[in-house]
Amino acid sequence: GHAARPRNKPLMSHYRLTCRGRFAAAAIGLIATLCAWQTASAAAESATTPVAADDEFHFVVLGDSQFHDVATFNRMIDDLKHIQPAFVVQVGDMIEGYQNSLRAIEAEWERFSKQIAPLAPTPFIAVPGNHDLYNARRRSDPRIEAIYRERWGDTYRTFEYRNTRLVVLNTDAPGEERQIGPDQFAWLSSTLAESTAEHIIVVMHRPPAQLSNADDLHNLLKRYPVRFVFYGHHHHYHYTDRDGIGYVMTNSAADGAIDYPLAGNFDHFLLVSVRDQQVTFAPIKADAIEPPDAVAEVDNYDLFGLSRKLAPRRVALTAEDDTWRMRLTLTNPTQRRLRVYVSCASDDDRWRHEPAQIPLVDLGPDQRHDLTLTWTARHSEHTPQCTLAVPFQTHNGKWIQYTKTVRTHIED
Repeated sequence: GHAARPRNKPLMSHYRLTCRGRFAAAAIGLIATLCAWQTASAAAESATTPVAADDEFHFVVLGDSQFHDVATFNRMIDDLKHIQPAFVVQVGDMIEGYQNSLRAIEAEWERFSKQIAPLAPTPFIAVPGNHDLYNARRRSDPRIEAIYRERWGDTYRTFEYRNTRLVVLNTDAPGEERQIGPDQFAWLSSTLAESTAEHIIVVMHRPPAQLSNADDLHNLLKRYPVRFVFYGHHHHYHYTDRDGIGYVMTNSAADGAIDYPLAGNFDHFLLVSVRDQQVTFAPIKADAIEPPDAVAEVDNYDLFGLSRKLAPRRVALTAEDDTWRMRLTLTNPTQRRLRVYVSCASDDDRWRHEPAQIPLVDLGPDQRHDLTLTWTARHSEHTPQCTLAVPFQTHNGKWIQYTKTVRTHIED
C-alpha cells in the first residue's frame, strides 16, 4: 500500500489543477456572459430610449393653388395647424394674376392672405411664380413685382434655420423670365460659397430643368450640400435624383392637365423633416390629416357595442309544416335612440317572408325587440340573410350608416 502512494500524488495534483482549470474557465465564462448581457442590455436600451438630436425640425412645402380648388386648399391650410411645422413655404402661383389692373392684383393678394390666415403665427415664406408676377400680356411686370415685394419681401433671398439654409429663387424676374438672371446667379454663387450650413434646400417656381441656364444652375448646386430643390408650375408631383440632389415637383390644389394619381395628379403638400445629418420628405395627400377630436369616445364605443350586441350573427329557421319561422332579437346597447331598418332576401330570391314589408324597429336606450318573420321557399339552395341598417349620427353632427348582416340556418 505504501508503494502505491507516491504514484498517486501526481494524480491528485493533476486533479487539483484540473479542478482549478475548470473553475477558472467557468469563472471566465461567467464574466464573459455578464459582459455580453451588459453589452446587449446597453444596446437594447440605446435602441429603445430616444436620443435627442442636435438639430431636428420639420417644415411644409406647398405647391400651386391659384384659387382653382379653394375648398381643398383651405382645408389643407387648416390641417397644417395640427402638425405645427417650423415654417411653411409655397413655391409660387398663389394667385390667379395675369391682369393689368393693379387694384385687381391687390384684391387677389387680400383674398390669398385670408386663405392662409389660419397658419398664424407659423411663418409663411412666399416664392414668386409667373401668376404672381405676370400681367395680362403674360410678361413679368415691375409694377406687379413691386406689389409682391411689398407683401412678401425680396423675390430671391435666403435664411438659415438651425443646421439648414433655405434659398428662395425667382425664375420670372422682369426681363429675365424662365431663367436665373445674371445678378441673381452671382448672388446665389456667393451665398452658397459663404454658407456653412450642414444642409441647403432650394425652392423656386419653374422646373429647374426647363430654365434657359438649367445646366449652369445644376452644376453650381452640385458643388454644395444641396439636398433638395422643390418647385411647382406643372401641377403634378414627381421626384428624381440627379447627382445626389433630389428634384421634387409639387402641387397643392391647382387643376391638373391629366387626371391620373399614378402620374402625379393628386392634391398634396410636402412634409420635409431634418434630423442632424438626414433630410427626408414625404408627400401628404389632401384631407389625410384629422383633428384630434375627429372621433369621440362615445361614438367609438357605441359603434363597437352595435357590432357586438345589435343582433346575433346567425339565427335559426324553425320548420312549421310548409313554412319556417325566424325570430331575430334586436338589442340597443347604447344610450341613444336608434332606428333599425331590416331587409331580408336570399341569393337566388326564392325565399319569401311575411310580413313582406318589415316594419321599422325603433329602439330606445338599452331596449330589446323580437322581430318574427314567417318564410316560404321554392326549392332554394340558399338560406336567406338579413341586412340591418342603422342611421348613426356622430358627435360632430355627421351621419353614417351602420350595417350588419345576419345569416340564417335551418334548424335540425
